[in-house]
Amino acid sequence: MQSISMIDANDFVEAVTLDGTPFKLHFMWNDKGKQWYFDLRDYQNNDIIRGVSIAPNFPLLSLQRRQKDVPRGELMAVVVNQEESDNQVIGRNDFVNGKFTFVFVPESELNAIIQANV
Repeated sequence: MQSISMIDANDFVEAVTLDGTPFKLHFMWNDKGKQWYFDLRDYQNNDIIRGVSIAPNFPLLSLQRRQKDVPRGELMAVVVNQEESDNQVIGRNDFVNGKFTFVFVPESELNAIIQANV
């Protein structure tokens, strides 16, 4: 599992390598809706996926898997501290304060998790 750094900003781009391929993740906070979103772009800034709502503990690429150039692994916002009162909502500061972490799980690790739970 690969942690992806999140900064204290409402709108930013993070360069990442997923499954050996360079990408750019564009993160956006919607203050009116109180929601994080992301776009996945190739390294030349061409959009692959736009406007994905970031939900806690949900496979964010699963519905996009058929699209060309989507990594075979999975992006997720994972609850770090289960003791927190509301782990169903990701607040504006929850990635920087450590309540959630944004991760990429490579396909090989996903397959191992699935096989272990069968």
